[in-house]
Amino acid sequence: MRSISDRIPASPFRVPASPSRFSLSSPPSRNEPLNLSLEHVVKLTHNFSTTLMIGEGYFGKVYRAELRDGRVLAIKRAKKEHFLSLRAEFSNEVTLLKSIEHRNLVQLLGYIDKANERIIITEYVSNGTLREHLDGQHGLFLGFNQRLEIAIDVAHGLTYLHLYAEKPIIHRDVKSSNILLTEGFRAKVADFGFARTGPTEPGQSQIETDVRGTAGYVDPEYLRTNHLTIKSDVFSYGILLLEILSGRRPIEVRRGPTERITVRWAFNKYNRGNVRDILDPMLTEAVSEDILNSIFDVAFQCVAPTREDRPHMKEVAERLWKIRRDYTKMQRIAELIL
Repeated sequence: MRSISDRIPASPFRVPASPSRFSLSSPPSRNEPLNLSLEHVVKLTHNFSTTLMIGEGYFGKVYRAELRDGRVLAIKRAKKEHFLSLRAEFSNEVTLLKSIEHRNLVQLLGYIDKANERIIITEYVSNGTLREHLDGQHGLFLGFNQRLEIAIDVAHGLTYLHLYAEKPIIHRDVKSSNILLTEGFRAKVADFGFARTGPTEPGQSQIETDVRGTAGYVDPEYLRTNHLTIKSDVFSYGILLLEILSGRRPIEVRRGPTERITVRWAFNKYNRGNVRDILDPMLTEAVSEDILNSIFDVAFQCVAPTREDRPHMKEVAERLWKIRRDYTKMQRIAELIL
């Protein structure tokens, strides 16, 4: 089935339609682990040249490197000024990445912990971050169908972390700049520096820990109590889903008081039945009110003030799949009518 994006002629401003997630394809091939020395990494990055730098975050700077066989890597180097304080984050990220394998999670290929260098080597995801695409930094904008598929991919990745990893894993920093996109616009969750293993004892639903995350995405109950649960990721995901649909950051510092906090602004529109006003103005597709209400229902349930009222990520993924199925059917009917 083709999405509506297939029926609109390609333009310099529209992302080509993504392959359907319904297509029956073989699982993606997994990259082989690497055993690179520090000297080899220094050579690959031209001594960590700024010309190869592709990103920078709390942990450090990220560089693009290419092996002789053509494989491209992402090399994350810890900041020297935070070297000692970041040891826990480094060890944590390596330990967790070694234990997970899912097509919607960035894959660890190797790491170096030697002398005064801490380096994490992962697969290179070539199409930038979700936030960059929402900002139009790649000269294109994402259509409704692409955004829905990206939301489903992220939901699948988080479902794996919460339910199917060896131990439950809470990401703690789900945000648009930590979602990487492939050339085919599949989403991969990245940056596990703040991730923690969740409750593992029978009857245990939360762990107590210092608050980590990014302003605007952090679960308010976690912020208030220091009690972390998998539902904290669900809250962050709900904020992300609103961001995907509206194009707005969680906190819009340049907007007036009534629009500054996106979730509040969007909820007021939703309560008044003005769901179309929440959508990113760059979205020009005709999307039915029923579809929009269904997807915003999911988003606002994810950001419920109390954890008990939030769904699990598995339920979120299932509901989004159903929404996508209904949306695709509607597009097919529209095509037949035309």
